[in-house]
Amino acid sequence: MYELFERTPSAKQMVILRRADHYHFLDNVEEVHETVRATTFPKDLAWMTEAMRPIAELCSGAEAHLFVRGLTLCHLDAVLKRQEQARRFLAGDIQAELTARGVDVRVHK
Repeated sequence: MYELFERTPSAKQMVILRRADHYHFLDNVEEVHETVRATTFPKDLAWMTEAMRPIAELCSGAEAHLFVRGLTLCHLDAVLKRQEQARRFLAGDIQAELTARGVDVRVHK
């Protein structure tokens, strides 16, 4: 992700949801994550579930949903609707704003 970010020539911003995996961007993250963790895969893929941390050690589905819903809507409002308030939010301290809402993120500059 960092390499792609650095190679992107246009205006860009990357906000990282901490303690998240791919399943945090699906519905029912807790259920899906633990189902996959409990799945027995062929030997060449067994590393995947062995490396997965229990969902209790990761961010909640509610945090992930707020993260995705909030930033996506804000981006669309800023770009498509040209809303100044959304533009200011994206140009401001996103990390502080999301932290205040209980979402642990890091903004990559």
